[in-house]
Amino acid sequence: MDRPCHHHPDREAAGTCCYCDRPLCGECLLTNRQEKSFCRREDDCLAYQDELSSPGEPASPIVDYLIDEFSLDAQVKRVSGILEELEELKGLLDDLEGDGPAHPLEVDPRIPGFCAYKLTEEAVALLGLISLRVEFIRKEQELSGRSVLLERANEVQGFLEQEAGPKIREYRDWAKPCSDTNVPDLLASIGTQDQEQES
Repeated sequence: MDRPCHHHPDREAAGTCCYCDRPLCGECLLTNRQEKSFCRREDDCLAYQDELSSPGEPASPIVDYLIDEFSLDAQVKRVSGILEELEELKGLLDDLEGDGPAHPLEVDPRIPGFCAYKLTEEAVALLGLISLRVEFIRKEQELSGRSVLLERANEVQGFLEQEAGPKIREYRDWAKPCSDTNVPDLLASIGTQDQEQES
């Protein structure tokens, strides 16, 4: 037998819980729609995790925040959303260039460029935060001797290095000419265009 089930030592494990990392047989394991495996007995899983913590040692709220998989996934999803917005924005601008006069509010080319640059700024800040979280996850898993989130951390790091990072840099270079656009001037130019249209 390769790995016995934690609850049934006479049975071979079918997988491990993504929360407590214990080997479990098919009867003790559940799999959700995202194909994550976890303990069928939630109370036992939570009690086991509590036992792993040093008694009397307060949990660090900062570490708890940084190694939270759900908020990490939400930030990765936001980066993906920004990439989609930038792709759509660039595609719309490319289409508009060949169609003659634009809508009055689109006459100033700084408007879309400014929007794109600000989106890349948000993405760059998120990439830094996500990288920090990934490093915290790796160190925490190393210190605790567990590997529950290690695979996810490595997936996220691969996404940052191979996909998100290069694309964000490309869009940032494209939008850079509008990086120092003065917002009050930009808003004033929109007001001026409105007045010109009315006259």
